Amino acid sequence: MTLPRDALTATGFNPTSVGLTAADVTELGTLLTADQASFDAANAAKLDHQAATQAMNAPGATHDQLMAKLRDIGNAVRVSNASDDAIAAIGISRRQPSPTPKRAPAVAPEFSVESVAPGVINVRFRAAGSAQPRAREANAIGVQIAVVNGAAAPTATEPDAAPNQFVSRSPVGLDSTKMPDQVRLYARWITQRGHTSPWTLPLEVSVL
Repeated sequence: MTLPRDALTATGFNPTSVGLTAADVTELGTLLTADQASFDAANAAKLDHQAATQAMNAPGATHDQLMAKLRDIGNAVRVSNASDDAIAAIGISRRQPSPTPKRAPAVAPEFSVESVAPGVINVRFRAAGSAQPRAREANAIGVQIAVVNGAAAPTATEPDAAPNQFVSRSPVGLDSTKMPDQVRLYARWITQRGHTSPWTLPLEVSVL
């Protein structure tokens, strides 16, 4: 309910004209004053709280100082001679050492041509010396196969400069529809991080 409080409390207003008494109007004025005071106090408290929070969280203020001290304590405890169990009891854990990076295989895969058909060259690869036809070197996710134009004179770096494709499974069929009549194929292992093994020796293939 909305009351015309300004009209009810205006100078010269006759409360009896609307069924009220002078006491009603006096009490209303008192309550309005008290309510305004309460609002002003609450608003001032809110502003004080905001100012205190900003001061606490300001760079270099008490919260930053506390966090810095906690970090210093945690680091000091971690490098102490205390056992892992002892520091765990106070809620601190030592960082585990970083795992040793997985290295690329040092040996190239065994790489062979299984068959050649019009539009496709079927090849196989596996870990060198393995009896398993699909064996893969540890850390490798597959091989890169480089296709070099066999009409060009061979060079030591040609597989690095040639177009290559990633293959994860063996055996695999290579699309030869856009290859030249003679190609040299190379393969090398590749890891998840892009590290590679040496290239294989080239396979000379006549494309059908």
